[in-house]
Amino acid sequence: MMNTSRRIPPLHASVLSLLLALPAGAQAAETPQHLRLGYDVYVGGLKMGRMTLETDIKGDDYRVSVAAEAGDMLARLIKWSYTAEAEGTFGGVHGVAPRHFHSLRTLRDKSWDATLSYTAPYGARDTAVSFTQTPAPSPEDANAVPMDQRPGTVDLLSAAAAISRHAEGGDCASRLPVYDGRRRYDVVMESRPGRHIEKSDYTVFEGDAIGCHVAIVPVAGFKPAGRGSQNFWTAAPDGKPRGFDLWIGRPVPGGPVVPVRLEAGELFFTHVIGHLAQVEVVPPRP
Repeated sequence: MMNTSRRIPPLHASVLSLLLALPAGAQAAETPQHLRLGYDVYVGGLKMGRMTLETDIKGDDYRVSVAAEAGDMLARLIKWSYTAEAEGTFGGVHGVAPRHFHSLRTLRDKSWDATLSYTAPYGARDTAVSFTQTPAPSPEDANAVPMDQRPGTVDLLSAAAAISRHAEGGDCASRLPVYDGRRRYDVVMESRPGRHIEKSDYTVFEGDAIGCHVAIVPVAGFKPAGRGSQNFWTAAPDGKPRGFDLWIGRPVPGGPVVPVRLEAGELFFTHVIGHLAQVEVVPPRP
C-alpha cells in the first residue's frame, strides 16, 4: 500500500462517515431516537472492516458518534482506528448548527487528536470556526484553507445528520459546506432512482430505499492527484467531483431513515460496497 498514512485513515475517518451518514429527524417522542448502526465495508469483494455509528436526538439537539477500525485482514498490514463525535442543534442556515466536533485517529504508534469549535451565533453564515490538533499541523496544512472560507461551515458528521434529516421528506437533494481542519469542500446530494433491497447474509435491511448520489466538490486545501495518490482528498485530473451512490431506507418501523447501502468505484481503485449489517435501538438516557 503506497502512502498509507495519508490515504487510508482519511478515507475511513471522513468519507465513510458521510457515506453511511446518520439518522436524524423530528419524529414523535415514542419513536426510536437513539440508534446504533453497524456497517460492513467490502473492497473488491473482501471485507475490510466495520464502522459503528450512533446518534442520540433529544428535541432539536443531536449527538453523533462514529468508531471504525481495520478488519482482520487489513489490520495485519496496518494498525489503525478512528473515533469522532459531533454535537449541536438542528436549525440554522444549513439545517444544523454544530457546537463541537472531536476526533482521535491512530496509526501504528502515532495519534492525532483534533477539535473543531464553533462560536455563537451558531448556525449562521458567519459563525466562526476554530481548529486545533495535537500534534500541531504543519504550516502547509494549517494554512491550506484561507480564514475567510471557514466561517459558516459545518463538520462532516453534522453534515451527515442534516442530509439524513432532509431525506425524511423522500428527497435527498441538498448541499452542505464542510470544513474539516485541512480541507474545505461542499457535499452535494442529488436524487437517483430508488431500489428494492432484499435481506441477505450481508444486510439486515429489507424494503424500498431512496436513491442518492453524493459528490465531494473541492473548494480549498485539495492537492492535485499524483500517481498512486488519487482518492477523495485529491483534486481529480479531469476536474470532476468524486462521488458515490447511496440508498436510504427505514429499517426500524416508525424510526428515522438511514443509509442502507453504498456503492463506490473511486475509493481503492476498485469497487466498494457498504452494507447495513446491524441495527440496535438504544434505550433513552435518563
